Amino acid sequence: MTAAQLVELRRTEWHELELLLSTLGRRRRRRAPPEALSRFAALFRNVCADLARARAQGFPDDMVDYLNTLAARCHNQFYVAPPFPLGRVWHFFRVVFPLAIRRNAIYVAVGLVLFYGPLAGMVALSRADDQVLYQFVPKPMLEQFEKMYEAGHAKGRSESTDLAMTGFYVKNNVGIAFQCFATGIFFGLGSLFFMLYNGIVIGAVVGFVSGTPAGMNLLSFIVGHGPWELTAICLSGAAGLRLGFGPLITGSRRRRDAMRLAAADAVRLVLGAAAMLLVAALVEGFFSPSSLPPAVKFGFGGLSTLFLVWYLGVYGWQQGRRHPEGQP
Repeated sequence: MTAAQLVELRRTEWHELELLLSTLGRRRRRRAPPEALSRFAALFRNVCADLARARAQGFPDDMVDYLNTLAARCHNQFYVAPPFPLGRVWHFFRVVFPLAIRRNAIYVAVGLVLFYGPLAGMVALSRADDQVLYQFVPKPMLEQFEKMYEAGHAKGRSESTDLAMTGFYVKNNVGIAFQCFATGIFFGLGSLFFMLYNGIVIGAVVGFVSGTPAGMNLLSFIVGHGPWELTAICLSGAAGLRLGFGPLITGSRRRRDAMRLAAADAVRLVLGAAAMLLVAALVEGFFSPSSLPPAVKFGFGGLSTLFLVWYLGVYGWQQGRRHPEGQP
């Protein structure tokens, strides 16, 4: 077959394929009828065969270039990567995550008490007797934290330092949250320990430093990201408790089904907590150490707290009423 004969034989199909390529755009492909997609696939195979024939028989370069371009456009259209599922991400935070919070409200409540209880207790203890505080956290360690916040953040930090510290905060926060979650697999005992431990240490540091001249520097630093970070740690611990108690509290389900349900709920809680930790790291890296007035930072911290109370409490409860079966 000569080049002219091939053009004469395939011209109609190539033209049809060009029309299909212009019709089947990336956004229109999902709405295309099955017949059009099937025809596109058949024409794609034919043009690939034509290109191979043209190269093998040494047809003119302009003809080979045309077929090569047409086959490349078909390839990009046929094997294009699926779009990022933004709709599923939005659905998760709008429905799935709040419902998981409500379904596991008892574990979330236990996690909050295990973490914030020791934290508040250590702050109160620091006001009553410093010596007792040192029985839990060594005095040199607490004094080291005081020195860290003596200078304050009136001068801010460089952008490169903010970026580097954001990466550190992500690693550190994820590490703590992972401890609280993953160790829950030992029937919840690991989560119980790390929730209590972190509550005691953080409460001791806040209680000790807040009673020194560096106290306002510390509080204005942590008030912005604290609600996000500490709540995410509580949710991670709650996920660990859910995972650990899953085989023990089965209700009327078979143990295997109860474990599968517990694992699914734990993953949903951890995914939500991970998103909150990312927000906390960004705030801690760029907003908390900035030179903004403390009033601005306290205002942001207050708004963050109100939002989390509404989203995790009120909104989650409303979603539960809209989905009485407890599933999205």
